[in-house]
Amino acid sequence: MFALRKTLLHGRLPAPPATAASRISSFLRSLSTSPGGEGVGDAWGSSWSTGLTKDHFDGPASAVGRPSPSAPVSKELAAVRTMDEEDEILRSVDRDNKEGRAYVDSWDKRFQETCELLKQVREPGSRGAYLKDSEKQEMYRLHKEDPATYTVERLAKDFRVMRQRVHAILWLKEMEEEEERKQGKPLDDSVEILLDSCPEFFNSHDREFHVASLPYKPDFKVMPEGWDGTTKDPDEVLYEISMKEDQMLYEEFVQRLEFNKKKVAGEVKCHKYSRRRPDDGWAYMVEKLGPQGRRGSGGGWKFISLPDGSSRPLNDTEKMYVKRETPKRRRRIIAPYKEAEA
Repeated sequence: MFALRKTLLHGRLPAPPATAASRISSFLRSLSTSPGGEGVGDAWGSSWSTGLTKDHFDGPASAVGRPSPSAPVSKELAAVRTMDEEDEILRSVDRDNKEGRAYVDSWDKRFQETCELLKQVREPGSRGAYLKDSEKQEMYRLHKEDPATYTVERLAKDFRVMRQRVHAILWLKEMEEEEERKQGKPLDDSVEILLDSCPEFFNSHDREFHVASLPYKPDFKVMPEGWDGTTKDPDEVLYEISMKEDQMLYEEFVQRLEFNKKKVAGEVKCHKYSRRRPDDGWAYMVEKLGPQGRRGSGGGWKFISLPDGSSRPLNDTEKMYVKRETPKRRRRIIAPYKEAEA
C-alpha cells in the first residue's frame, strides 16, 4: 500500500506486461474487423458497431468531429449573391402585385354576378335576356327557312328564353309579315328602335325559367325497413318539381295559343250571333258511357251526332274544345308572369 501511494505521488507507473499489451491489440483488431473474417483483411464496412470510421485512423484530423472550414468568399461574389437575392424578392413582390391587381380588377364583375344572384333569390326564375327586334327577326328567319332544324326548343336554348316566348315571337312576326303583305309597305318600327337603342330605361320583366313555390312545412314519411338514411338534395327536388310544372305550363300555353290563333283566324266564333240554329239542325256531341257507368278517359268515348241520324268522330277543333273543358286534376300552378302582375 505504501509503495502504491508513493508511485502515484511521483507519477510513475510500472510498464504493463507483454501479455496484457498483446490482449489489447487483439481486442482492438477484433473490433475493427468483420465478425467472421478468418484470413480476411480489415473490413471497414462493419466498423459501425464501434462508432469509429476510417477517417479516425487514416483521414485528416480536421474531418473528424468538426466541419471543414469553407473557403473565404470574395466581396464581389458576396455582392452578386446579395443582388440575386434582392432581384428574387422584387420578382416575388411584382408577381404578388399582379395577382392582387387582377383580383381587384375583377371586383366589378363579382359584384355584378352577386347582384344577379341576389335578384334571383328575391325573384326566382329572373334570368331572362332582353331580345332586340333584330334578334327576333333572326329567330323568325331561321325557323322559317329550316323549321326541322331550328325548332322551338333549340331556339329557346340558343337565345336563352322560354319556349312560350319563342312561340309568341314566331306568331307575332308571322302576323307582321302578313300585315306588311296586305299594306304593301313596311310597318312602323319606331318603338322597336327606341327599345333597342335604350334598353336600360325599360323593364322587360323577363322571368324566364319557372321555379316552383313549395310549401315550407315539415314533411314526415314512414321510411322502409332497409332505408340507409340518405335523402335527396332539396335543390334537386326543387329542380325536378320545377321542370314538371314548367312542362305543364308549356303544354297549357301551347293549347291556349292554338285556340287564340283559331279565334283570330275566324275559325272559332264566340259571340251570340254566330250560334244561330243552322237550317238542317244542330249537331250534338254525345258521350257514350263505358263499363259501370264510367265516363271520360277511363270510360266511354265521344262522337258527333248529326241531324240526319248519322254520327262521325270528333275533328281537331272539337277535340280542342273537349280538351279545354277537361278539368285539370292538380294543384294550381302560378306562372312567374302572373306573380309579377299580381
